[in-house]
Amino acid sequence: MRGTLTSELHETTEDAEAFLRFAEAHGWGDGLPLIPPTAARVQAMLEHAAGPPHEVVATVEPLRGEATLEKIAVNAVLAGCAPEVFPVVVAAVAAVCEPEFNLYALNTTTCCATPALMINGPARGALGIECGYSCLGTNGRANATIGRALRLVMRNVGGAVPGAVSKSVFGQPGRFSLCFGEWEEKSPWEPFHVRRGFAAADSVVTAHCATGTQDIADIYAESGEELLWILARSIDWIGNNKVLVPQEEGEMLLLLCPDFADRIARDGLSVADAQRLLFEQTRTPIERWHRNHWRKLEERGFVEGGAVPLCARPEQFLLAVAGGESGHHALNFCTFGLTRSVSKRFELGPFEGGESCELPARAPGGAREVG
Repeated sequence: MRGTLTSELHETTEDAEAFLRFAEAHGWGDGLPLIPPTAARVQAMLEHAAGPPHEVVATVEPLRGEATLEKIAVNAVLAGCAPEVFPVVVAAVAAVCEPEFNLYALNTTTCCATPALMINGPARGALGIECGYSCLGTNGRANATIGRALRLVMRNVGGAVPGAVSKSVFGQPGRFSLCFGEWEEKSPWEPFHVRRGFAAADSVVTAHCATGTQDIADIYAESGEELLWILARSIDWIGNNKVLVPQEEGEMLLLLCPDFADRIARDGLSVADAQRLLFEQTRTPIERWHRNHWRKLEERGFVEGGAVPLCARPEQFLLAVAGGESGHHALNFCTFGLTRSVSKRFELGPFEGGESCELPARAPGGAREVG
């Protein structure tokens, strides 16, 4: 045992349907089935934490609830996490609670924004994090439960209860879970976390704020520059929430399938080159707006030379590689605008002598390794 648990105890049943009714009555759930967080299960989770149960990882906005390791573990159990993934959940909670991520705005906005978690480094294979085919959903327990555990912490510790605190008009499916890995082995460039200053051998989770996913398909582009032209003109639509905020705010995260990334790199374009081209080509002509909008955009200082730039700097366009091969797709995480992505390094447990329960190894891209 890692220490004494202090959470309130409830007498309930192991019957799945009865427990779900009990948890929903207390407002703990998201509508999906939940695992009862018994003391034994919470302690098993804490074996993979580097500190005692009472250690405060972060303060979760907007209700400023203290996310202790114990509270995070309770929600990780509820979400169905295997104990081995717990360090990722802890790092994700720490990441979204950094000031630049602006969790207060995300948890109270009328927008449908939610954290999108991207994982880099050795933890992807060790934990079975999917980074290839269907990496954004329905392909693996680790992806699904890590993202869900973060959302439950945001709800149960931060108070992001729909209607009462969270004023999102529609919500979105990503508010159940949104977690994936970068397929580093298929990237022609350095992995995302290395470009952010981490070592290649570090395991890192990056929290990016997304209002949804926008698939961009193309079968005609023959060059990398032509493909980037298509991508740029697909993400600068005028209803983008990014257009509502100053251009220097927010970031765009584009996932490129391996084939798209190879086509861009084949023509000698670096990540910096791609960012520059995206920056130059996401200047939307003001004529695309209704004439009644022109004055309002000009008054806010959003118009430059008859166009509305999407961003103020090339570095606001983030690029990573994921998804299946032999595809013709990129995916844009439409940004909320008032946040910055945050990356956190983590180490896998167990710590202080805890016993590891090994997960089946998953090769990058989705194929299970068979011994």
